[in-house]
Amino acid sequence: METKPNFISRLNWRQILIHFVAFCFFIYAFQTLVFLYDTKIVDIIRQKGDQDIDTALTNNGTDASDLVWFTFLLSTSGLIGLLVAFIISLIVSLKRKWFWLNPLICLFITYFLYRFNFLGWTYLKKIFWMPGKIFHSTTLEFLISGLILLAIGIFCLFLPKVHRFIVLKIKAV
Repeated sequence: METKPNFISRLNWRQILIHFVAFCFFIYAFQTLVFLYDTKIVDIIRQKGDQDIDTALTNNGTDASDLVWFTFLLSTSGLIGLLVAFIISLIVSLKRKWFWLNPLICLFITYFLYRFNFLGWTYLKKIFWMPGKIFHSTTLEFLISGLILLAIGIFCLFLPKVHRFIVLKIKAV
């Protein structure tokens, strides 16, 4: 049984912070990439705005079940991204012999902030979706933006400089 000071000393706030950032990028990468499932619905909604979407969807061969399934995928994709990021983070932590509780703490913090919409995605997506807006194709737009978000998340978990930052010990002066 571990003693309390040893248990607390194994918590690594740098790892939790870096993996939190990675978790966020995974969440929003998955949410961005899910738009590729049915770009026809995305294009219809973009073209019509708020006016008469029901008629536009029906005229383009999209029924209610397609819209419900698309909405379901959109609402669950962030959680799937979070779980994938957590599994990768846990594997990285165990492989590098870091404390397994760090990714678990990160999971709970990220889930809580994501669940109550405190991650600021409403504002950040304008920045992170900008590279994809260069393309005039909905597919390329979301593919490029999603892959950039995913790449940043992966870099946060695997770059050697990030690894060195996490394990860096501040020497007492």
